[in-house]
Amino acid sequence: MKRYALFFVFLGLLLSFQPVYAFEHGYTVNSDAISATVRHDLAVFHSMGGDFKEYIPSFTGITAVRISDSWYEVEYEDNSGRNYGYVTREDFLYNCLVYDGREKQLLADGIYVFRYYHSASSGVAALRFVNQTSGQTGAAFTCRITCVGDNCFQIRRSDTGQYLLSDRLFASSGSSSLWGSSEGAGTFRFTRKGDFYGIQDVSTNRYFGHNAAGLPAFTSRPDISWRLNRTQKAVGKNSLRVFTQFDADWADVYYGKGENPDPSTNNFCTSGCGVFAVMNSIYSLTGQYANPRQLADYAVDKHYRIEGYGTDSGYFRAAAEEFGYKYGFRYDGSGESLTQLKKKLNQGSTAIAYVPGHYVTIVDYDKKSGKFLLLDPHYLPKRGTSSFGDWVSEKDLTEGNLYAQMFYYYEAMDY
Repeated sequence: MKRYALFFVFLGLLLSFQPVYAFEHGYTVNSDAISATVRHDLAVFHSMGGDFKEYIPSFTGITAVRISDSWYEVEYEDNSGRNYGYVTREDFLYNCLVYDGREKQLLADGIYVFRYYHSASSGVAALRFVNQTSGQTGAAFTCRITCVGDNCFQIRRSDTGQYLLSDRLFASSGSSSLWGSSEGAGTFRFTRKGDFYGIQDVSTNRYFGHNAAGLPAFTSRPDISWRLNRTQKAVGKNSLRVFTQFDADWADVYYGKGENPDPSTNNFCTSGCGVFAVMNSIYSLTGQYANPRQLADYAVDKHYRIEGYGTDSGYFRAAAEEFGYKYGFRYDGSGESLTQLKKKLNQGSTAIAYVPGHYVTIVDYDKKSGKFLLLDPHYLPKRGTSSFGDWVSEKDLTEGNLYAQMFYYYEAMDY
């Protein structure tokens, strides 16, 4: 299996005479399959060198499952369901946009402060939590969450190392403890309602909330009263994620109101860089998945969407005012200075940057290498970027197609 980096090198050679940058990726995807979206109708054949089968339409998602020197075997969905065929290597590299096709986690793996609110309208964290090491009580506790697949998570206390156990609703006997060893670790889904999360046991569908005494307990009542505050940015190799405009889940979604007069354009794939720069900034900062359709609808409703062009920069502050409490962030100003950019990133902020004709996100700065971690929601050969984050130099941000002319900052909200 060839490494993902090779795809971007080949793609650049095919589409542009400009030099291809050798950026180090922010992360890699360990998979034998490659997810991609078709840019323009893609010819599929019954076999390698065989008869023509059909065209896969623009914005369709495909998965390359086997690769040879000249042909890619691909899996895709059409009107008849799941289908397979072969495309030429040249067509795949020229006509397909590669992206991270893993499941979209509602929350990035990592450590969060959990706060429980008896009344969503009160804004006061009210759960009494008994600390198992000191016996003290408090309104918050810290846990590491780890996705185990299908957006299900295990929850582990940071202070004791113990796991939140499965709900014992159907247990005939045994301990009533909520926390214990990994052998009894439960699997939970986080469900969102408005500004809060519910923590639901997968096996019993009951919610982790509180009892009459205000202590943690499982309940049959839908208890969606938790807020989560990430302790560090989600920018490590195990938590970083780039959401792209051309992801097949939404590439053809109309970025406007009503019906799209020209489905080949005015959609997320062609025009949504501002929306996805915000989405990537929120996820890298707070670890929380922000629905791009909701972000886009707000831009359209408040007239920040510029039809035929993209998104007005005033949207970045407005989006923080509209969605900041929900996802735990606030607007932190703007500026043109790279010195300020370094300072803000080191203080924990993320930045949306305007480069020629496009918005990207910058989420981290490495003092040792002097490089910035840049997330491009729609890579192009002329920028030399990828769908997996890129470490770029200060020089890269001061010239050419990554020349950053303005930065818009987000910082995590203190609860």
